Amino acid sequence: MDEALFARLAEWLVGDHPAVVASVTATHGATPRKRDARMLVDADRIAFSVGGGAMEARVLDAARALIRDGMEHQALRVELNGREGAAGVCGGDMHIALRRWQGEDARCRAMQIAAQLAAGERVELHGEEYGQPEGESHWLQPDPRLLVLGAGHCGQALAELARHVGFETWLADDRLAEWPSPELDGVVCIDAGPVRLRAAADTRRDLYLVLLNRDYATDVAALTALHGVRHAFLGMMGSRKRIAQVKKSLPGMDDWLRELVAPVGLEIGAQTPHEIAISILAQLIARRATRAGDQGEGAAFSSR
Repeated sequence: MDEALFARLAEWLVGDHPAVVASVTATHGATPRKRDARMLVDADRIAFSVGGGAMEARVLDAARALIRDGMEHQALRVELNGREGAAGVCGGDMHIALRRWQGEDARCRAMQIAAQLAAGERVELHGEEYGQPEGESHWLQPDPRLLVLGAGHCGQALAELARHVGFETWLADDRLAEWPSPELDGVVCIDAGPVRLRAAADTRRDLYLVLLNRDYATDVAALTALHGVRHAFLGMMGSRKRIAQVKKSLPGMDDWLRELVAPVGLEIGAQTPHEIAISILAQLIARRATRAGDQGEGAAFSSR
C-alpha cells in the first residue's frame, strides 16, 4: 500500500509539518507484520500499521520522540519473545527503521514517489531516505491492478472490497452504457469492449484478472479480447461444466489458459455476493504474497 502511504505523507508535510515513516526492515520468527510493512506517524496522528498492540506502541513512542528531538532517523528492534521487557509473546523480533520527513524538499520527494507509483512504476528508495544511512536501497512497488470482468452482484462486491486491501481496482461490463455505473469510490468502471479491455490490461503493474461474467458467451468474448496479456493471476467463476465449455470454445489458447484458476475462490462455503468476493479476495491476497516472496526486491514483472 505504498501508493496510498506516500500520497498521505505528501499531504501531511504541508506547512513544514514533520512526519515519520516507520518501515519494517527485517523480522525473525513469528511477528504480526513482515518486511516492508509501513506506517506514518506525526505528533497527533497515525496512519497504516506495522503490527498493532504493544509492539506498535513502542514504534509510535520512538517516532514521536524523533519528531520532538529533531532527529533524522533511528533503528529500532522490538522483541516479542515473552522475556522481561519484550512487547509480546509471539516468539520473534522485528527491526524497524524510522525516518523523519520535513520541509518542502521532503514534500516534493514524497509527491514524486506517489506520482511514480500511481503511474505503475517501481521506485528506488535510498537507504538514507529509508532511515538506514549505511544501508541498501529498497524498492517500493505500485499496487497491483485487479481487473474484474462482470459488474453483477459478485463483481461489484469484489471491486468494493478489493480497493481496501491494496489493489488498484477496475470493473468492466458491456452493459454500463445501458444502466448507471456502480457507485464505487476509487474503482475505475469501463465498458468491456475489446479495445477498452486491452487498454486496461496494458499496465506495468502486476495484473490480476477475475471473470465474474453473467454467461458463458461473455466469458469467451472477454478471454478472446485479453488473449496473450501478461498476468499474475487469471481466475474465472462458474460450474465445472461451464468452465469446460469455455475452454473447449477457445482451442487456440491452451498455453495461455494453462494457469487459469477455475472455479475461482477458496472453498469456504460462500453463497452471498460478499461471501464469494471474500473467498476470491483471499485467494488474490495469497497469490500476491507468494509473488512478493518469489520475486524479491527489484524483481521484474514475470511474463505469463
